[in-house]
Amino acid sequence: MFIYNPHECAYCRSQIAAGQRWVREKIYESAYTAGGPHYLRYHADLFDGAEVSCWEKHRMELEIARTAARAA
Repeated sequence: MFIYNPHECAYCRSQIAAGQRWVREKIYESAYTAGGPHYLRYHADLFDGAEVSCWEKHRMELEIARTAARAA
């Protein structure tokens, strides 16, 4: 069973430290309907040497999956 820590990035699974910028994504899934929506958090800032943030990587993966599903 996956246990989500609200203080960690849903993409890289590292802690989101106090003072770091982050993005919150609202998720509606049937598994969570009893408690309503839940939220995933992602780093909004770049790490040293990174070209895109965890949030941008997550959004790119969603877009690639959506495009692949549309092409199939």
